[in-house]
Amino acid sequence: MSAGMPLLSDDPLTAAPVEPANPESPGSRKALRFCVLGSGSGGNSSVIALGDQAILVDAGFGPRTIGRRLEQAGLHLRQVRALCLTHLDQDHFRPHWVRTLVEQGIGLYVHRWHLPDLHRVPLIDALYDAGLVKIFEGGAFLPLGGAADLEARPVRLPHDRKGTVGFRFESGAGRIGYATDLGRVPRELIDVLSDEGGVDLLAIESNYDPPMQEGSHRPAFLKRRIMGGHGHLSNQEAFEAVQTIAQRCAPGCPSRIVLLHRSDQCNCPTIVQRVFDQNPHLSQRVMLAQQRRRSPWIEVRPLAAAGRKQLTLGF
Repeated sequence: MSAGMPLLSDDPLTAAPVEPANPESPGSRKALRFCVLGSGSGGNSSVIALGDQAILVDAGFGPRTIGRRLEQAGLHLRQVRALCLTHLDQDHFRPHWVRTLVEQGIGLYVHRWHLPDLHRVPLIDALYDAGLVKIFEGGAFLPLGGAADLEARPVRLPHDRKGTVGFRFESGAGRIGYATDLGRVPRELIDVLSDEGGVDLLAIESNYDPPMQEGSHRPAFLKRRIMGGHGHLSNQEAFEAVQTIAQRCAPGCPSRIVLLHRSDQCNCPTIVQRVFDQNPHLSQRVMLAQQRRRSPWIEVRPLAAAGRKQLTLGF
C-alpha cells in the first residue's frame, strides 16, 4: 500500500484512480459508465450511462436530489430511460417518484414478486395508465429498449420477507455486477457475476462491522434482522464474496470494485479498508461510496472479453 494513499476513501470525489479523463462530458462513442449518486441507510441510487442514455438503479432520494446529482455528473433527468428497482424499501424507492416517472416517460422495471409492494404506492395507477410499469421475472430484459446495446440479467437475493434483486448489466462496452441489501451471498449470484469471464465492475454492499453492530444501541431484534442471513452483508462477507467472484472471473476482473450501503452507525472506512487489505491486489481496485455525495464516473472497460478468449484457449 502506498504511503499516504488510502485504498478506500470515504470521499469518492477524491478517489482519483477511478475517475476517467473528462468524465463529465458525454462522449460521442457509446462508452459504458457507472456512478453512485448516493448509498447508505438514508437513500440509495446509482446511474449507468451508455452513450447519451442512462438508467437508474433504485431511486432512494427524491427527484430533486437525484436530478441535481445527475446534473453535477453531466447528465439530465430527461436522458434517463428506465428505473430498475432492487426492491421497494423507502431507501431504494421514494413513492413521490411516480409523478416524475410519468412526466419524463421513464419505465419502472420491477420484479413480479414485488408487485404487492408496488401496488401499495400512492398514485401507482398513473404509471400503469401510462404503460410505464415493466414487469420482469427470471429472464434478461432490455431496459433501454431493443435498439440499445444493454441487457439486464436479474438474480434473486435474500433480504427480509420478499428479497431483493441483483443485476448483471451487459453491453458490448463492458459488464457491471450490482448487488445490495442481501443477507448472504447465494451461489446463483456468484455464478451470474462470474459467468463468461465475469464482470468488469462490481458494485456490492459492505454494510456493517459485527463488533460495532453488537456494541451499538440498536434493539436486539434489529441486530438479529441485520446479521441473521436475511439482512445485510458484513465487511468480511462482502470481502469473501468479492474474492470468490474475482477468482472465478477472467484475469484482472473485476477491475473496479465499488462498496455500497455502508452503515454510518455500525461501520467505518478504516475498518472496511482493514478487511479488504487482506488481499492487496483487490484492495487497490476498491472505492467506498458514501451517502451524501455522488461518486466520480467510472468508465467500464471490457477486460472480461479479452480474458474470456484467454480462458477459452486454455481449454
